[in-house]
Amino acid sequence: MIEFNTTYALLQNNLTESGFEVYPFLISWYNSVVDPLFRLSTYNDDTVAFLVVSTPSMFEKTFLPYALDSSKDLSRDPIDCCVKEKIQSVIKKIPDYDIDVIFDYDLWPTRRPKIVMQTVGHVAGAARFYSRQQLANDPFPKDRNMMGVCLHPKYGGWFALRSVLVFKTLKYPLLPRISPIDVLNGDESLVVDVLKRFNDCWEDNSYRNVIPVAETYSSLQQSYFQTKPKDRLVWLENLRQTYKEKH
Repeated sequence: MIEFNTTYALLQNNLTESGFEVYPFLISWYNSVVDPLFRLSTYNDDTVAFLVVSTPSMFEKTFLPYALDSSKDLSRDPIDCCVKEKIQSVIKKIPDYDIDVIFDYDLWPTRRPKIVMQTVGHVAGAARFYSRQQLANDPFPKDRNMMGVCLHPKYGGWFALRSVLVFKTLKYPLLPRISPIDVLNGDESLVVDVLKRFNDCWEDNSYRNVIPVAETYSSLQQSYFQTKPKDRLVWLENLRQTYKEKH
């Protein structure tokens, strides 16, 4: 389908070099597995959407230039603002489409997420979702809420599911579906291990490294994310000052 291929190529050409990955999927793939509360019911089943994933290099390639631009206001969720600006700049290059953009942090007035990004990551083939529901022998207390976790075949846990672009008039019912790679090879003990790491000690980042990875977040990026959100503006201001002194 020429229309789809052209759009997919344009998104890849404009986002890959900035540290992002793009994965196409159909709305029906998502709606068929997600809880009914989170279905995207206003779209046709054959509607094409694209998942945008940030890889480790996005921080240096896209966020640092944004953060070092003195005209940018860094006082409110600078990573989110940076990603939003980048995606909006790409969408401007595709004026012929009616596109709905949903970000990972978007909520309804009831505070319910507009989309379940981990489900999108799985159905789009970007990152496999692991949860206790898949375990034949669940060792966790029944009354404990255990969050599931996505693992990327190349980056393990060193990535983020950022946004979904719904192309409301682009239909492709025969879009080939690619299953997410099972990086844990069906080993239930490894699933239990990563769920423990993610739920009990996510801050030590060990869940991100349960498989060999091609790239991790840089030490600078890890320093930023390990800084409490309320202190990140100061962190960025110090970075700007250091950059000025060196240049």
